This record gives sequence, structure tokens and C-alpha cells, in this order.
Amino acid sequence: MAIEKTKAFVLKTLPYRESSGIFYLLTEQHGLVHGLAKGIRKKKTGASFLERGFLIETLIYLRPHRELHTLANIEMMEYYPRIRNDLVKGAVRDAAFETILASLSSEFPAPELFSLVGDFLSALSGRSGKFTALLWNFYGSFSQLMGFGINGKHCVSCKNELPGVGNLYLLIEKGGFACDRCMDVKDHRKVFPIAALDFFSGRSREPSHDSHPVMSIAEERRITRLFASYCQYHCDTKSDLKALKFLESLLFPGQTEESPLAKGRA
Repeated sequence: MAIEKTKAFVLKTLPYRESSGIFYLLTEQHGLVHGLAKGIRKKKTGASFLERGFLIETLIYLRPHRELHTLANIEMMEYYPRIRNDLVKGAVRDAAFETILASLSSEFPAPELFSLVGDFLSALSGRSGKFTALLWNFYGSFSQLMGFGINGKHCVSCKNELPGVGNLYLLIEKGGFACDRCMDVKDHRKVFPIAALDFFSGRSREPSHDSHPVMSIAEERRITRLFASYCQYHCDTKSDLKALKFLESLLFPGQTEESPLAKGRA
């Protein structure tokens, strides 16, 4: 057994018995860690001072070949009150966390992902107004770090350089875009405005990037779903993306655009 002190983001919390809790943590050196904190919940109220989205410092008792490790000496580092007290910001955060939880293997070192989450939460905490571009940027940066970053320079079909104006078509299985000339069937679900390309191609890696393409609410929702579906496909996960659906209900009420993966993989 090894004992390590580490910083960690709380991605998910579960009650355990009367006074304990199980926490899904993103750490820098061990990636996703499942930890058990005994006695952390108050017996009278069932509450815990640890919530999703908090940054903590804790001792982890790492036991080889075990999925659940023991946590001790937990200290709060940052709880991001502007996210915690804002329903929409909390939903944006949860949509990003949902992708991580559905994609990341336990105890796989993830220092760059740890840094990305910290930057993402800091940017989200200070953001007001448009949130979709920030989430798009997260999806793009996440896909780059996980090794399936999108090809945003050349058409995956004719190999020519992508145009600088107009629309592209996101071919999820091929990991890139096709130009308008190469798409015989114009599937509206795959249409991708070039104005949004920087957020998902690695051209814009700053989570605090403030520009935002001008588009309708329906288009914002469709592009958001397209990004999420891309990550979902390449991480080979069939999760229901409940957090994303809740975010969509807040940002895009009344919109029911079909997912690109709803009728099989695009």
C-alpha cells in the first residue's frame, strides 16, 4: 500500500452507508481515482462538505488491484462559488465532467487533463453570457488530449485544404471534415459552420476564448450535440449524456434536434 498526498477535482459523489461517501476524483498523477471517505457525512443531515466541482487536497491510501481507495485528511482548496451558485454554470461543468467520467480509465496518469479542468473551471467561474463556446473548447481540447483530435486542416475525402468560408461536414467516424464538394448527400445533422471550427480543431486552445459564432439557438444546440457525439463515439461510450440533456433544457428550451448518433453512428 502506498500513501500519497495529492490535489484532486471532485467529479462525482455518492453516499455510502450512514456517514461515509464515495468520491470520483480526477488527480494529476493517477487520473481517475475512486475514493472512500469514512465519516465525512454529517449523521443528522446526511450532508457532505465535499461536492462535485470542488478542488481538494487529500491523502490517498492506494491499494494495488483495488478499485476503491481510502481518503483521509481532506482539505478544501477551491469550491468555485460562482459555479456552485449558478444553475447554468453548474450544468456546463457537469456536461464536461460527464464526458470525462464516461471516457477516462481508472488510475491512468492525466496531468494535462488535470490542468485543462482547472483552466476550464476558472474560465467558467468568470464567464457571463454565452457558455456554449466554452464547452465547445473543452470538447475540442479534451479530444486532443485523448488522442482523437479532429483534423481541421484538410478534407478527409479529397485531402485538399479546407475552405475558409461556408460550411463543412463533420464525419465522426473518420475524425475530420469533408468539404462541400465531397458530400453527395447533404445530411443537415453533419453540417458544421466554419465559424465554429477553431473551437474544436486545436486552433483555439484557450478556455477563456471570448469570441462566439453568430447563430440561432437551434444551431448552437446542434453544434454542441455534434461536439459531444464526436467525443462519445471516439471514447467508445454509450452513456446517455444526462448532464448534457439537462444543460440543453436550460440553454435551448423547446429544441429537440436529433443527435448525430441517434440512428446509429454517423
